[in-house]
Amino acid sequence: MSRVGAVLLAAGASRRLASPKQLLLEADGVPRVRRAADQLLEAGCSPVVVVTGAYADAVSAAVHGLPVTLVHNAAYADGMGTSIARGIRALQTAVATAPALDGGARADAEDDRIVAVLIAACDMPTADRAHHSKLLKTSRFGLIRVGSSYVSLNSSDTGGIMPGIPAIFPLADWAALHALSGDRGAKALLAESDTLSVPLFRGMFDLDTPDDVAAWRASPPPTFSPSSDFPMSIAQTAFADLDHEFANTRRMLERIPADHLDYTPHPKSWPLRKLAAHLTDFGGWGSYTIQHPVLDFATPQPPRPPMNSAEDFLKAFDEGVAGFKAAMPGTTDEQMMETWTMKNGDAVIMSMPKLAVLRGMVISHMIHHRAQLTLYYRMLDIPVPGLYGPSADEQ
Repeated sequence: MSRVGAVLLAAGASRRLASPKQLLLEADGVPRVRRAADQLLEAGCSPVVVVTGAYADAVSAAVHGLPVTLVHNAAYADGMGTSIARGIRALQTAVATAPALDGGARADAEDDRIVAVLIAACDMPTADRAHHSKLLKTSRFGLIRVGSSYVSLNSSDTGGIMPGIPAIFPLADWAALHALSGDRGAKALLAESDTLSVPLFRGMFDLDTPDDVAAWRASPPPTFSPSSDFPMSIAQTAFADLDHEFANTRRMLERIPADHLDYTPHPKSWPLRKLAAHLTDFGGWGSYTIQHPVLDFATPQPPRPPMNSAEDFLKAFDEGVAGFKAAMPGTTDEQMMETWTMKNGDAVIMSMPKLAVLRGMVISHMIHHRAQLTLYYRMLDIPVPGLYGPSADEQ
């Protein structure tokens, strides 16, 4: 089987903590960096590269005896991007120096090649072996980019979802990772529409400050073990944020002003009515994409019912979302990777896997137009709901 290597980031100076977070002791006396490295090894990552910087000697001593590769990042003070790049260079060296073999030995080597990297940090105590295993299985062991979705601890908070590490990056991403510098991490890659995601319990919780450490000591994260639902389907992981994003769009549509449906903030902008109506389309577009291989604009479509109030827009939106959610559970991984085509008669507009259509042209596209609607609300002095945390109207 092909291998997924790992880069464990352990180079930071822990300035806000004023002591090395890498060396914080778990309840059983194991240093945090050693536990993090061990969990990557237990998940099956090989090789595991530990990037040191500040406290390099102490970090090296903490992982002594583990089958890991230590590399030093002399530029660690410049930011996380330099540590990611340093770790990727070490893995690239491992790939480049693999021996050239013939015949059956070459076939065996091909099966054992490194095809991806799992990047993790040592200060995220909830990112355990079970979570790494979910990332690996979701990525089909390195074939697909997969990040971790961090969900707010406060269940009453409608915001809080964001992609981040731990994350798996296929070989095709390594050039971009190698080019990172300063404090610029891999968020740009993880934000691309073809990135899948796995929810990470309390993923926003890291060990940056004395208060963080005190909270960790007082309430350590539970120990998870792989569950019976492995491997998760592409649909399950690609749309972990589906309910959140549709709920946010619904909150925007709830505030549609019936007396301003013809308003436009600029001559080139759509009227508010048209923009809101378009936002009701995306649930239906999602179910249509799952159920059909082609969307042809030359085929006559049924007329849209008139929408003149927030209730009308919400009814259309809810019906579309219900259809999308109903279509999702029966979708196989093979169907998600089938090619879907948009055309107008004989003219092909685009053609891509259904997964990319659903993430990019449905979910991300909906978010794009939802953001436009916030501008309309601002210009009309309509309070904007908080979508990823409180808005200025809710402070």
